[in-house]
Amino acid sequence: MQPFRFVHAADLHIDSPFKGLLKYEPRIAQRLKEATFEAYENLIDLCIAQSVNFLVIAGDVYDGADRSVQAQMRFRDGLTRLHEHGIQSFVVHGNHDPLDGRLSRIRMPESAHTFGSQPEWVTASTAGTLIAQIQGISYPTQEVHDNLALKFAPPPEGLFSIGLLHCNVGGIAEHDNYAPCTIKDLSGTGIDYWALGHVHTRQTLNPENPVIAYPGNLQGRHPNESGARGALIVDVDESGRPTSTFEPLDVVRWESLSVSIEGLSDLDALLDAAHVPIDEERVRAGGRDLVCRISLNGRGSLHGDLSAENAISDLSDELRSSYAATSPVVWVERISDRTGPQIDIDALTDRDDFVGAVMKRSVAILEEDSSGAKLRDSLSNVLAQRRFSGILEMPDDALLAEIVDAARWELAELFEREK
Repeated sequence: MQPFRFVHAADLHIDSPFKGLLKYEPRIAQRLKEATFEAYENLIDLCIAQSVNFLVIAGDVYDGADRSVQAQMRFRDGLTRLHEHGIQSFVVHGNHDPLDGRLSRIRMPESAHTFGSQPEWVTASTAGTLIAQIQGISYPTQEVHDNLALKFAPPPEGLFSIGLLHCNVGGIAEHDNYAPCTIKDLSGTGIDYWALGHVHTRQTLNPENPVIAYPGNLQGRHPNESGARGALIVDVDESGRPTSTFEPLDVVRWESLSVSIEGLSDLDALLDAAHVPIDEERVRAGGRDLVCRISLNGRGSLHGDLSAENAISDLSDELRSSYAATSPVVWVERISDRTGPQIDIDALTDRDDFVGAVMKRSVAILEEDSSGAKLRDSLSNVLAQRRFSGILEMPDDALLAEIVDAARWELAELFEREK
């Protein structure tokens, strides 16, 4: 088998609207508006720089079914650049950009193949030599609840085979359960590499025989899509064994940061403490713009200062202004206050009065029900009520312990406020 290289990308979401864009200052809004376009250009640059043989895109090229003319033309221009370098491209459409969405009459390059609503085999070649076979299927409409993996045909013998599919493997909860399937469904087809899309977090579901992988999206679009985003470079050797390398392609990096108030004496110290993780993330971002959300936590004397009117918004403005002249851009998107007052909970428990008696009893209850069995029974009775059916679920052990501990601190805070 002739060795070859391809890039596996998915979820480009070109021209994503970035919900809530108007709340940002103009320079930040403009950077976010262009981010998905620039990340796509980085993808094309990567393919050319790495001299890949072809590119596969596993759905959601565009962010919406009514894709803009600008988005379509810029996508076409990128594939044309690949064509000029002898690089083929193979594309399927997903739930965000199904085949029944608005599509302008724009001429795509001959080397670009878009799969239809039924799976088909096509071949990739280099210098006239066939090197791989690709089978893919696009969503005909936005909501596809059928198991599309079952429609894929076994590959003909002789060439390395790739399955191109936008789907949810194993019912990953953070994403709509479109084209649901299992690892077993994919493994049973005989295909060598499954190039998947739809799940925005990079992950390899099966490392070999076959490789089943999500590359994640090209560009994070909100604080929950933090960290590096990009595509996979896949090398297939003479024996047909694929190995992949992740390449970050995002231009704006989102991060959620945590800053503790414990041991801090004043708000100036808090601002200094906030600069530390921001500056660390600036380094990790590697020259990219950084948008961060900061959570203030811990217990300390600053809790009262942070509770003052406009305190959080004023701190946000102060941090933003301190990075106003920096390049690349650093923007503090939001600060949330999750701090608590400084309480000596042991001292409260040791008191020889009503407060101490209640606190001692709370500790005794927790010790008597260390496994959480009684609490679980009580919660089960509540959750069984019709009005909570399908809305609330029983927390796992870790979350249950966290809830119980939080309740104990809440009780202590109530006593402190009544002093």
